[in-house]
Amino acid sequence: MKKGKCPKCGSENLDIGHIIGERIGYESDSECYFTGPMREFKVYVCLDCGYAEFYVDVGNQKKS
Repeated sequence: MKKGKCPKCGSENLDIGHIIGERIGYESDSECYFTGPMREFKVYVCLDCGYAEFYVDVGNQKKS
């Protein structure tokens, strides 16, 4: 969706926003993202079908 089109329905009616929180994050077995407070997910939402994609800033990526 970063390119302006929903991969599910093809709509270009998108909204871009953020999810921000003190304890929100993702951690896999090999990588640790968002290790501190107030990290951010960028979210692309299709306003026609409701499909959403979440992105992390890989610049904030830290090896666990």
